[in-house]
Amino acid sequence: MQIISNGLILRLIFIFTSDNKVHEKFFIKETYFNLHILHMKKEKCTGVILAGGKNSRLPGKRKGFRDIGGQSIIQRIYDVLDRVVDEVIIVTNDPLEFAVMDALIVTDIDPSRCALAGVHAGIFYASHDKVFITACDTPFVREDVISYIISCAEPGYDVIIPETRGGTEALFAVYTKACLPLIENKLDQGIHMIKKFYPENRVRVIPVSELEKIDPQMDNFFNVNTPGDLKKARDMVKKEKEILE
Repeated sequence: MQIISNGLILRLIFIFTSDNKVHEKFFIKETYFNLHILHMKKEKCTGVILAGGKNSRLPGKRKGFRDIGGQSIIQRIYDVLDRVVDEVIIVTNDPLEFAVMDALIVTDIDPSRCALAGVHAGIFYASHDKVFITACDTPFVREDVISYIISCAEPGYDVIIPETRGGTEALFAVYTKACLPLIENKLDQGIHMIKKFYPENRVRVIPVSELEKIDPQMDNFFNVNTPGDLKKARDMVKKEKEILE
């Protein structure tokens, strides 16, 4: 993996021990990955996970590292994205904390440390024109929902944003490279609200009615912000396992 911090590229090499359990897990992961490639063509799109945030309502360990069903939230998101898009980037201002992730790790370019700065960094470093952005606290993201949102990124639109019953989701949306100068202009003005940069007449909103056909319960958009949310997420996974058994 590699880390880009303010333009500096750091390459990290990990040596696995001879522990059989480690090797077994590594082998299974790689085998599944290779089999999956044979059956699915990935989107020519960059997936970006924003792993900043102040964690103010859930003190302690970073939200993305919280365990849900035996796996960290950020790993759950990464695994889904990695099956959908052909590049995954993690944006964080503490890159070494994410060194074990098999992704390109980048830091903000703008010093404001806001979500918009994270969006900016993700789009800036992306290899593709289309960039799917998500936060790191959504443990139930779905391949079909992400794929559908990306499929709605047609010519003439630079922002493709889904709608839920609670409003539009700026941190589960597709942005194009054309957004970069607009974002930079707002950051230079000290304006940090994501939706403030949206280009007029180039925003496509995906109605909640369309998304509910794919994900009736809209669990894809459930995010963990509080201890209560974390407990609910764990209960949801536990219930799902009981049903499968």
